[in-house]
Amino acid sequence: MIRLLLSERRAQVVLATVLATLSAIASILLLAHLNLLAGGGMPDGRAVGIALGLIVIVFASNLVAQCYLARYSAATIARLRRSLSERFIAMDYERLQTLGSGVVSASLITDLGTLVTLFLVLPLFFFNAVSLLLCLGYVAVLSPKLFGVVAAMLVVGYALSRFTMGRFYANYFAVRAEEDELYGHFQAISQGKKELSLSAARSRHFLEKVIQPSIERIRGRAAVAQSWWSFTGNLFATLNFAAMLAVIAIGAVVFGLDTAVVLQAFAILLFSVQPMSFLIVAWRDISMGFAAAQRLQNVGLDTMPAMPDIGEARDDWRELAAIGLQHRYAGSDRHGFAFGPVDLSIRRGETVFVVGGNGSGKSTLALLLAGLLRPTAGHVAIDGRAIGEDELARHRRRFAAVFFDFCLFRHPIDREGCAADDAHVNAMLERLDLADKVHAENGVLSTLDLSQGQRKRLALLQAELSDSDIFLFDEWAADQDPEFKRYFYREFLPTLKRRGKTVIAITHDDRYFDAADRVVRLEQGRIAEPPRPVAEVEPV
Repeated sequence: MIRLLLSERRAQVVLATVLATLSAIASILLLAHLNLLAGGGMPDGRAVGIALGLIVIVFASNLVAQCYLARYSAATIARLRRSLSERFIAMDYERLQTLGSGVVSASLITDLGTLVTLFLVLPLFFFNAVSLLLCLGYVAVLSPKLFGVVAAMLVVGYALSRFTMGRFYANYFAVRAEEDELYGHFQAISQGKKELSLSAARSRHFLEKVIQPSIERIRGRAAVAQSWWSFTGNLFATLNFAAMLAVIAIGAVVFGLDTAVVLQAFAILLFSVQPMSFLIVAWRDISMGFAAAQRLQNVGLDTMPAMPDIGEARDDWRELAAIGLQHRYAGSDRHGFAFGPVDLSIRRGETVFVVGGNGSGKSTLALLLAGLLRPTAGHVAIDGRAIGEDELARHRRRFAAVFFDFCLFRHPIDREGCAADDAHVNAMLERLDLADKVHAENGVLSTLDLSQGQRKRLALLQAELSDSDIFLFDEWAADQDPEFKRYFYREFLPTLKRRGKTVIAITHDDRYFDAADRVVRLEQGRIAEPPRPVAEVEPV
């Protein structure tokens, strides 16, 4: 993922490299000139003028390079955020369910935030790395022997850091794994707030036996990771000072170098302390950034295609069918719930009610028909042709749904993703008896803070605006008062039928079964009895 982002901006990377290199060269030239002035006695006016000119050049080149790097970094971060958001939206529902909401939340918040820090630090890291390399190059020009001493110490430091950084990575990955679990616990606080508020025993148990142990495991691992990182930083800092001592002692005593050469090498190494210190501090952020990228790769976002432009899904299909449809949820054993096999055909424009007890497979059937779950056997077909993997996204666009665990959005939109007309939305809110609670203005709903029944009515509006071919309703009327149950079955569904829409409604309201063309009953994941004869469906 990081390589992809850098390759997409290859020209900017090259320009950033050139600017950082020129800025570092200017700094080294200034330092070399100051070394010459310091060793040559009282400088003349021309030498001072050159020094002042170099100071101005260093200031200007540093400013230009770092401002450009900042703009490049900001643009890369924006691209990263857009790309990851797009890829999460494009992620299959089934994949999301397998990963778990805690992993997704941690990836979007923690890993994305860590990657953002990486791209904030990376340009300055590169700038300081170039400065350090030029410092070492300057030492090599002054004295290859002294450079050999410094290089030997750097090799020793690198070899030791490979071990210490390995320990850091191991503990950091362990911390991230624990954080996934902790995020799940934090979500449970919100989801189970009512239950926790009613039971002091449950609240204390959840805090002390569930959350606190998780926090303690993270604390322990994080402390170990930080200790290994501190050891690495201190190691390099110590080696840097040792290199200075070696330059003075070995250069003068062992190699017998001129004092001026030793002092110039010492001054260069002293100058290199700042970039070296920055590199040591920044390397942790970079290491954690690459670790976060690895985490996102494990989630599957690095290879997942971005959200496709699937185009219009309207066509003249006549029949939606389930052929030998079966599904077994990941992790379930051979004695667990298995859906199917189910054979079912639904004609376009038909209203079908799906009924059955809890756990009978009603919602699974709906998810399979909509292409949100993939069958483990059998297939879903349109007009006798199986829906292939490359057609799933387009097939899903045939559907609008209000699921049992529905989600509301503040922006009502039409089928094409454009803001729905405020007047039309407000008229629908009036019909749904929501006008005194919420209204649309400039394409935005004023609030979503409603009761469960009212939120379901708002979800009904959201689905209706999509103008899709097929509507799925999962126990929509369960939270409605008698007035709106009657509205749903006697007005809303017949209106959809007159418009040629296909309706698949999961329901227990046997009082209104006559509103359907067919009632399909499921038991233990299978159709329990032959469906009633299909009523004549008016041609669309």
